[in-house]
Amino acid sequence: FIRPNLNRVQARSPSFSSRLPFRSIYTTYARRSSAAMDFLELVDYTAPQWASGMHLVPRQKYNLGMLPTPVHRWQLPGLPEGVEVWIKRDDMSGMQMSGNKVRKLEFLMAEAVQGGHDCIITIGGVQSNHCRATAVAARYLGLPCHLILRVNRNQLESDPGLVGNLLLDRAVGATVHKVSKEEYARVGGVALTARLEARLRSQGL
Repeated sequence: FIRPNLNRVQARSPSFSSRLPFRSIYTTYARRSSAAMDFLELVDYTAPQWASGMHLVPRQKYNLGMLPTPVHRWQLPGLPEGVEVWIKRDDMSGMQMSGNKVRKLEFLMAEAVQGGHDCIITIGGVQSNHCRATAVAARYLGLPCHLILRVNRNQLESDPGLVGNLLLDRAVGATVHKVSKEEYARVGGVALTARLEARLRSQGL
């Protein structure tokens, strides 16, 4: 089995231009710096009070994102009086896994490692942000990642190239498996991932 490498990785919070038309509701640099020092650590998770009564609340997660992300007020022209627009900046949660994808992956990766799994499989579109984020998270934790990517029928026999998210998918070592959109619609994502899992197991991977 391939086990994750849990060595700490130093990360640095990004800087922001004062020319951008927003202001922060609070300063997060100190807290983000602290989170960076715990990057890739498996930590206990306590659900917020409003979720304490929910079933299947995870108990642990990996620190994969630069969290918390700030909330900025966006200065839009022409807003009615008394109306304010605020933006939760999850695009600042980390370069390779930016966006809200990192939030679910912190729990999913912890579940995979704690369950003794030594390989990650997921499925999505050929330029899927979810697949890219999963591939990066798996690389951080030392786990091989297999991506089933939906493509047009005429792309099945050609190399999809190094464009957009595919460049990052391949840069972090993910193995790409192509499937046509028609087959995906006919078979379904669950069955396709189960089929790949069975093939990898039969190969001793």
